Amino acid sequence: MKIMITLPVADMTKSDFLRLGNIVHRPDLAGRSEEHLLEELAAHGADGLITARRPAPETLAAWRRSGPGRRFLAYTIGIPPRDAPDDLAELQLTGGDLAAVGDALRWIERQSTLGRLPHPPHGSRPVDPPRSRDVVLIGAGIVNLITALALLEDGFRITVLDGSPAPSEKDWQAYGCTHAGDDARMFTLTEMDDYSNQDPFGRPLDLFRVPVDRCGWRAYGDRPLSPAEQDFLRDYERIPSWLARGYNDDIFGFAAEALDGWRTLQREHPELFAESALTHGILRLYGDRDHLAASLERHRRIGALQRELTNHQLVAEYPGLAHAIGEGELAGGFLALGFTVNVHKFCRALIERLESLGAVFQWDTTVAGVQRDARGTVTGLDAGRELPPGAHVVASPGAYGHAVLAGSACEAKIHGVLGGWSRISNASVGLSQSLKVARKGHVTEDANITVAVDGDGRDVLIVGSGYGYLGEAVEEPDQAQLDTIRLGIADTITRLFPGHGPLPASADPADNYGFKYCVRPWTATSLGLYHAEATAWGSEFVINGGHNTGGFAQSPAVAGAVLATLRGEHHPMHALYHPRRLAAFADDRRS
Repeated sequence: MKIMITLPVADMTKSDFLRLGNIVHRPDLAGRSEEHLLEELAAHGADGLITARRPAPETLAAWRRSGPGRRFLAYTIGIPPRDAPDDLAELQLTGGDLAAVGDALRWIERQSTLGRLPHPPHGSRPVDPPRSRDVVLIGAGIVNLITALALLEDGFRITVLDGSPAPSEKDWQAYGCTHAGDDARMFTLTEMDDYSNQDPFGRPLDLFRVPVDRCGWRAYGDRPLSPAEQDFLRDYERIPSWLARGYNDDIFGFAAEALDGWRTLQREHPELFAESALTHGILRLYGDRDHLAASLERHRRIGALQRELTNHQLVAEYPGLAHAIGEGELAGGFLALGFTVNVHKFCRALIERLESLGAVFQWDTTVAGVQRDARGTVTGLDAGRELPPGAHVVASPGAYGHAVLAGSACEAKIHGVLGGWSRISNASVGLSQSLKVARKGHVTEDANITVAVDGDGRDVLIVGSGYGYLGEAVEEPDQAQLDTIRLGIADTITRLFPGHGPLPASADPADNYGFKYCVRPWTATSLGLYHAEATAWGSEFVINGGHNTGGFAQSPAVAGAVLATLRGEHHPMHALYHPRRLAAFADDRRS
């Protein structure tokens, strides 16, 4: 897609707005004739125009006739006609500065995405839904478990395949992210986030190239990057700030949808949460006052702020934080919308519920690949087991599913980013709510500290933190960088809770570890992925994943998107998490 901006915006060339190469700034056209404007639009092949004054109807009609596809027009002055043509979308801006141009670009990109993707094969939906009522789910992580419940309650028959043993049967290293990580997950509206640069005058972030011990994310050591990893980093680094903000808004939008789903689950299935230490309200804490102020404004904007707290109130209500606040380790904080659960206990209850509804789990069942014919159509699974004939397939393979993604639009788009875990006793700290702690410039900059209970019912705090990019080699972390994350978590614990007591051994072997890690599925854009294609037998093959730190948080929204596909309906996630969203906007010619 190509866009022309004729507004004479100050600092445009100093910003990163033109980085993708498909947007041109032509302020010289602001005073020229509309005939000349039309010539330049045609020469550029522009699908979008951001200008001061709405062009004359005949100019717009000629622009629309100049090629296929929809046109997008944003302007500061003008009145749209009462009966606007279907192939022209219009937006009136409230200003003509850089921020207004960013708003217009985000609007054009999102409208174009919603109109063009997914294309093909489901661009003409809704259609009659596929007939099969059997679904095979690949992966028994939290996203697919929540999806399984939604499908069962809609009348589908469910078979779940997972390459790992049944949860808790083996050591943590035998599992994927949900069951290998510790017994803690958090929902906030910002739990899944965009990690690209969002400062128009900032340079592209090089997090994935800088080692963890230098406050970057590189945890793959000194090995050369594969071509797919180089593409991943290039995509990450080319995203301009205005687009990153748009992606962030879409991520938060799906988090808001998921919140409704979580509230429904808590209301209709209280048994799932009864033993999972469900705790409402997240205390967000910051080591820097400027960071605190910016985050306060962000949470006000999205409706996530529940209560502002002075430091005096923090100490009075959370005496376990008195030392950290008194010593200046924490600048302040506020209470935000959200909740935490002990996710292993939650998953055990959920699996029991699914089995009671008829779901069949086949553990130690690796899907070694997806069979495709010469045209690329899915013809079967390399699962080593007989599967229900004609079934739909829904894959949520986490960071380990390269073979499942091969041949699809998601191939090589999900890479691994590890995070570490440690525990301390909550007996002396006495926290009643879970924390999210941000310390800028620290090797473990963000930490989730979750109130939990161990296998003996004792109160513990589970600390999860750290970002370590592994790329496609998800089983090969560099030990020096892994140690840096371990030491960073230990430093966070020491600075926040210097008097924490020793952690006694638990009757549950999974509780007894000093440090461990899990590998999260990550994408270059920070967006999740959602892809659906027709199989040779007329059912659906669906892939979702890459939700970075927010798979648990967004899982009800993902379940809704899967259910929509199997019903033959649209869902915004089908387009906004489409694996070609960035390429379709930045690289594709007009279509």
